Amino acid sequence: MLKKTFLLISVLGLCMALAPNNHRVVRTEEAFVFFMEDSVRVAVNLAYAENDEPDHYQSHVETPVCKDSLCYLVEIDLFWDLLGNFKDYRLPPEAPLTKFDHEKFDAADHVKLKKILANKTSLLRDYDMKSLVDNSVKRTSAVVDATTGATSTTIKDEVVGGALYTTHRLWHIVNGEAARKILQHTEGFFDDSLLVQMLRSEDYHYQYYALTKIPIDATKKYLPELMHLVAIGDEYVPFFAVEKLPAHIWKEKDYQLKLVGMIGNLNFEMQNEIINRLKGIPLTPESVAELQNVSPKLTDQQKVKVKSLQKANQ
Repeated sequence: MLKKTFLLISVLGLCMALAPNNHRVVRTEEAFVFFMEDSVRVAVNLAYAENDEPDHYQSHVETPVCKDSLCYLVEIDLFWDLLGNFKDYRLPPEAPLTKFDHEKFDAADHVKLKKILANKTSLLRDYDMKSLVDNSVKRTSAVVDATTGATSTTIKDEVVGGALYTTHRLWHIVNGEAARKILQHTEGFFDDSLLVQMLRSEDYHYQYYALTKIPIDATKKYLPELMHLVAIGDEYVPFFAVEKLPAHIWKEKDYQLKLVGMIGNLNFEMQNEIINRLKGIPLTPESVAELQNVSPKLTDQQKVKVKSLQKANQ
């Protein structure tokens, strides 16, 4: 019986030809090493894409997941983005993930596990292994001569059914020290090139992080990227992008017209944001005409605000 859990994270080589985002990996290098419980050495690699830009982090993990005498080996390749957010995992064909009594994960189990690992605020963050098990209820293994407690109802929706220990173990590997070290490592080489790369990415985590890194006195330099994020950014990103726009561009003919022209394609909240920010600003005749063009896409209340803007600029 294995009495002591160990963890081995080794370096992935160039055999992993494609990253989770389908960028081709041209090289990898050891990014950092840290030590987990029992002084276990952990190595994490930084992978570079074809343009030789940092692309993601990755590690190969081999760890036995045990409770009493119910043990099996988990072998898995883990991937994070440059900010330490979980992106994906891959498994060797000969070593599938299994649940209680060595039942293999099905497709739905993998979908759920990936969703759990991507949730940094999961309840798993605040629970140790012992508190996750209701020992008043026993489950008997048909494979191993042993019993194990049932999953606590408090955490039941936060784990893959029959794979409590695997889910808990992997979540803490993915979102613990490794994630914090990844962000620290990225901040160590963060530069203007990477800032622009993140602003132009389709990942709102990158977009928001890059917005926080734009110096107050340098927003004009990134105007094309900021305008793009106002127009198509996900989640809360457009609101932060608007905040970064220099005050003077609201009065400049070309930028003003672009901002007004966006209104018809934005969601309700961002439509209000742009309309409200136009109040008190002298509008060009072109912008006033464009407001008339987008009005059919607005609510009655928004149309009242637009008419007020038009009236003020007659």
